Amino acid sequence: MKKIGFFIVAIVVVGVILYLTFVIALIKITIGLILLAIAVILFAIAYQKIKHLLND
Repeated sequence: MKKIGFFIVAIVVVGVILYLTFVIALIKITIGLILLAIAVILFAIAYQKIKHLLND
């Protein structure tokens, strides 16, 4: 009975660790995509301003 209980606790702990690892990775990917979108927007704005200056 003690072995079965130990294995159940071990499986639950491993499951929680894998779940937390997945959630942390998902949060990092989301933050990375948001920063990438901000960089693209800033680059587009800078490109428009430089293009405007060169045309004048």
